[in-house]
Amino acid sequence: MGSVLPKPILSKVVDRTGNGSVSAACASVNGYRSSMEDAHMLVAENGAKYSYFGIFDGHNNEKCSEYIAEHMPARLKALKEPITAAALERVCTDLDEAFFKQDNDGGSTGTFCLIGADYKVKIANVGDSRILVSRKGKMVFHTEDHKPYNPGEAERIVRCGGSVTNNRVDGDLAVSRAFGDSMFKVAGTKDYRNQKVIAVPDVSEVACQAGDTIILACDGVFEGDFSNAEVCAFVQEQMTKCWGDLAVVACRVCDQAILRGSKDNISCMIVQLEDGSSNVKTFGASSFVPGPPFPRNHEGCRTAYIKMAELGHVTAADALQRRYQLLQRHVKGQLNTEPPVMRTAFEMSDEVDVDTETTFFGRGPSPGTRRRSSRHSHRATTSAQAADS
Repeated sequence: MGSVLPKPILSKVVDRTGNGSVSAACASVNGYRSSMEDAHMLVAENGAKYSYFGIFDGHNNEKCSEYIAEHMPARLKALKEPITAAALERVCTDLDEAFFKQDNDGGSTGTFCLIGADYKVKIANVGDSRILVSRKGKMVFHTEDHKPYNPGEAERIVRCGGSVTNNRVDGDLAVSRAFGDSMFKVAGTKDYRNQKVIAVPDVSEVACQAGDTIILACDGVFEGDFSNAEVCAFVQEQMTKCWGDLAVVACRVCDQAILRGSKDNISCMIVQLEDGSSNVKTFGASSFVPGPPFPRNHEGCRTAYIKMAELGHVTAADALQRRYQLLQRHVKGQLNTEPPVMRTAFEMSDEVDVDTETTFFGRGPSPGTRRRSSRHSHRATTSAQAADS
């Protein structure tokens, strides 16, 4: 997994979309990792035959996950009917090869789905991110992880000259299928199914119906004590408590994963099969929920906090200023005046955490910090805003 931080970075980057058939929201949290390496695909255009959703969990860096998330929608839109398992396999292997040619550093798992107007959902999975289909809180489908110790995966790895050591490919990689990871592949080979690590997806088709929920999540959601069935039940419960904003549900799944022991990056996407146009119109296409300030004098936490702010299209100084404003409303019992997703900002905080933030901020961030660029925001916030919480 790599290095972990002493305290999680809880800022959340939120994206939403919707059309006449689906409503969807995704929340991403850095958590305890030293950097955010997840990316996602969230495409639901009005009048389009399909909507496309995906979670891509990078390892070693974010290059591969971001590349796949950026380029996959165009590949999927270009597919001709009928969309077959072979066609989706070709999309994955072509993207894998394209990333190889551009940059062979890093890798990524990927799980994605195509949802048609008839709610027939085509699901493809590469690695150990997961898709769950839930009906009234009960799981009716789930993808299978690609792990090196699975018999079929292990046989291929050994046949191709590799080994499975400590449940990892060559003692290194914890998944047996992934995009990228050039050191486990032969560049330019046409025999892409016979390599130690492959980007060949398992493809399924699930007949869904209006009211079903599709949950896409990186392995960070499940890393702690949070099973597939428990995630489905938790999502169903939260659907009645989210003020109509699916982003609230996605944020709470991420928080719950951390509470249950996850030390990884965490991304969760909730897709509701029904009229979803109001979700975006009401709450906007994106939100940034600033988390508690990073621990004092910890460079890794500071860097991760700044990076999450930048992913949310704000500076670290702006994120801290907004956090201070939310803290004031929370202390005064006025947080219900904020948009629904902002009301989740203190759901991971107990009284001690709130007291620590209140003591730290004191009179609040200095007025000039809001105008500083993100390049210099860490200097502006070192003494006045680097919380020891």
